[in-house]
Amino acid sequence: SNLSSRHELEIIKASLYLFEFIFITAVGLFIFKMVQQNSEMKKNVQYFLLCHHLLCCSLFSCFGVAYNTIRALAVESPRIVFWIIFGVQVAIGEGVLITLTLMTLTRCFAVCWPFRYISLVHAVKHKVMICVWIITMFKSMCLLLIEGIDKTPEDITMGIILILFLGAIIIVSYCLLWREGKHAGHFNSSTNKARKTILIHGLHLSLFLFPPLIKIAVKRSNFIFNLTAFVVFSLAQCFSPVVYGLRNKELQTKLFNRWLFCHKKVGLTVCSWNSWPPLSTAPNGGGGAEQV
Repeated sequence: SNLSSRHELEIIKASLYLFEFIFITAVGLFIFKMVQQNSEMKKNVQYFLLCHHLLCCSLFSCFGVAYNTIRALAVESPRIVFWIIFGVQVAIGEGVLITLTLMTLTRCFAVCWPFRYISLVHAVKHKVMICVWIITMFKSMCLLLIEGIDKTPEDITMGIILILFLGAIIIVSYCLLWREGKHAGHFNSSTNKARKTILIHGLHLSLFLFPPLIKIAVKRSNFIFNLTAFVVFSLAQCFSPVVYGLRNKELQTKLFNRWLFCHKKVGLTVCSWNSWPPLSTAPNGGGGAEQV
């Protein structure tokens, strides 16, 4: 019974990971294209981090599909393959949380310390992302080579500390944003957009952080608990392109302009097909048009 439940869980995980991968990749490619086509957006650190965050989410789902499909189908493969796939997914999962934290920090710097933000953040953005990728990959691979994929108390403690540390940074950043908004007079009765954004981001981040934190902390868990935690985490990951991407006013404007352009182009194509062949050159059947 326990084996069959685990098998069902692996199948459900692989299916949800596949859905996540398709959705996040589709929306992410659209956002990548919009950012690449706009020189101002390419220079913006928020869009730079957003693209890296969506890339991490997409790769995390991709390796999740591979890992859980192999386990669900009971494919016989060398143990090193499981180690590599699992290690890369863990590293990318940490990258997802770290990029979320960096997005919150840069937003806090931009609002609270705008002059330092321009000189500091723009100068180190590429170096920071390279360091994030190298450190997370190196740490995960070293742990796998030393301990394998079995969890040890030290691994559990490190996972909890990392999530709590990143969560604390995010909470402090949003508290500073909230305080700065109140001091500047943004949070009044006539305009609550900033407050609404902070609440939405806070809810999304709680869905992102609490499921893995609880799952790591709880040693014994059943099928329903594991499935619920995974579904909540998957929903949070699917909402990332919407919460941080499509809710953005600038991206919404670009999307609307692109939709108008495509709609106009399709309309012109349909009109040209409907008017073909032209009336002046249309055949009249040898006896002229029929009168009705």
